[in-house]
Amino acid sequence: RRPDTPGPPRAAAARRPSSAQSMAGIEGEKAPLAPPTPAAREQRIAIDEAGAAPPALTTPQAAAVLSAPTAEPASGESMLQKRRFAVGAAAGIFAVGACWVLAGQVAKSIAEPEEPTAVAAAGVVEPAAWRRMDAPQPVAEAQVPKQALDCRKAEPGEPCYRHVMWAMSQGLKQFGPRAYPGIQEGASFEEFQAVLHKDPWANCPRPCGLTLDAEDTLEQHKGLPGASGDNRTVSAESSSALGLGWQSSGRVVAQGQWCSAAEPVPSWRLNSCGNGQSMQIKVLTYNLFWWNLFGRRGGNGGSAGHLIQSSSYPRFDVMAFQECEGIGWVLGDAGLVGEYEALTGPHALCVAYNKANWRLLGQSAANVAEDRADQWYGTRAGMWVRLQHYQTNQVLFFINHHGPLPLNSGGRCGGEATAFNLLQLIAREARDGDVIVLVGDFNAGPSSQTVSSLRPRMHSVFTGASFGGVDHILSSCPRVAGTRNLGAGGSDHDALEAVIQL
Repeated sequence: RRPDTPGPPRAAAARRPSSAQSMAGIEGEKAPLAPPTPAAREQRIAIDEAGAAPPALTTPQAAAVLSAPTAEPASGESMLQKRRFAVGAAAGIFAVGACWVLAGQVAKSIAEPEEPTAVAAAGVVEPAAWRRMDAPQPVAEAQVPKQALDCRKAEPGEPCYRHVMWAMSQGLKQFGPRAYPGIQEGASFEEFQAVLHKDPWANCPRPCGLTLDAEDTLEQHKGLPGASGDNRTVSAESSSALGLGWQSSGRVVAQGQWCSAAEPVPSWRLNSCGNGQSMQIKVLTYNLFWWNLFGRRGGNGGSAGHLIQSSSYPRFDVMAFQECEGIGWVLGDAGLVGEYEALTGPHALCVAYNKANWRLLGQSAANVAEDRADQWYGTRAGMWVRLQHYQTNQVLFFINHHGPLPLNSGGRCGGEATAFNLLQLIAREARDGDVIVLVGDFNAGPSSQTVSSLRPRMHSVFTGASFGGVDHILSSCPRVAGTRNLGAGGSDHDALEAVIQL
């Protein structure tokens, strides 16, 4: 499947199929062929050896033909007919022998199927329809590059370093030693890295001084969300093309950096509540903690999807996800695959909208920030969609953002630059009369420079509690019908719901 298409519907238990289910086939998938038993293999070999050569001319059919009594030729014409018959019989016997050999080879190939290349149990291959959209494919040992077997300690700025530090400070306390086999409180950085090295979702190299297990030589390491996707940026130089009455104060923050941004005048503010039609817009923002919740724990029994499902009455109009590497999986667990259009953006950003009520007018993304060097994970984007309501014709400009690290820093260019770049992105892509909603995990709390720079220009609708309140919902319309913290659902962030009243 393409990454921007929803995944398959999932069962009520919302689990990946077991080995037994895989062998039996799921949703029409053919069960993989299992290697033959030793007894069946020996029997097949015996049959093949018996038929390895063409049958001799002493077979009953051949003997019957060759020993059949014949009359003396009455004339030259009868002798010619006899010769023709003998030649035809010999050709027929040869053709039968050739077919016998060919049939033996085909039977042998069926009895000895090619061994499936899988890291899991021999003979069991996970059905393709249940694989993650971008799941790492199994590789043979000879294909593993040499550098995958090298050892080194993860360094600051690498995804592995971030995951190890999180496991040491929070993961072990939150999930216990069962999630980190052999790890005790007070274990070293390298010991945690050794455990995460065997986890392809953590993207950790093997630390030095440890024995490389056989299973590691077959492991294909997969990077976590990086800077792939739409690499366009918002810059201070593009401010002349902005709309929505944007006016620059003349001050530019983070000058000389790619993420520099122009400050709007103090009077510039997003205040649109739409075209006057009365309606409600229900939105969700949710950081899915993908590498752990889905990578390490296999979706935790569909806990995130079940959380969404339990809050989907009435249905959400738009849902935004951060750390989202397979939106089809999430919608499948929630039982909403057929009702929502799923969109995948850069940097593990996803958006899903209710396609029964909204039609898509446009979508894109642009980089607005970058992590600071001491916790570098990549660039950060704003992913936006522009939707029109079928019944009222109201247009919604909805933007999903996952902010830079370190926490509350605003990243490489600072909190003001992150905020102003988001506002410039809105001013460039939205239109007069659009209702604007900005959501996400900003990696910035209520008192951060990022949020402090946004709140004078947008209305703060709701702020969560995770990590000091880094998840936010802001809007151009100040009227709010209700907000709810839905809980974590297995993530390290809470899902937030807001209903905006137009």
